[in-house]
Amino acid sequence: MGLSHHTSIIIASLLVFGMWASLVTSRTLNEETMLQRHQQWMARYGRVYKDDFEKETRFKIFKNNVAYIEAFNNAGNRAYKLSINQFADQTNQEFKATRNDFKFPSTSRSGQTTSFRYENVTAVPSSIDWRKKGAVTPIKDQGQCGKPTADAIS
Repeated sequence: MGLSHHTSIIIASLLVFGMWASLVTSRTLNEETMLQRHQQWMARYGRVYKDDFEKETRFKIFKNNVAYIEAFNNAGNRAYKLSINQFADQTNQEFKATRNDFKFPSTSRSGQTTSFRYENVTAVPSSIDWRKKGAVTPIKDQGQCGKPTADAIS
């Protein structure tokens, strides 16, 4: 007493439709979750866009960057993890264009070199945990470190 050919087609169609509806719902939920994350990120970093087009463009970049960060962090045992920061709505090219303009000074301020202050010290520990000594601080944005600002030029 098998199913008729017609009944089998209907069941198969329902299964396919159910899987498709589940996928669409999942994408919609993921998109809503990502929109909420972007809104929270905008509030945290005080980001305001000039119009809806820019907001949509920045959201797409944000979404791609979050996907990259999550894939990197889930890819296995790494020595470090990535996280979302104030640059999450910038492309790599935009970030590089604003941050990679550091110029090394050609000479020291006095124009003279000095010897190392502790060059003759011999009693040194084999290792030091600088975190315990308070010498390591949290990561901070140094902005255009070393690059003159418009105020300094004028």
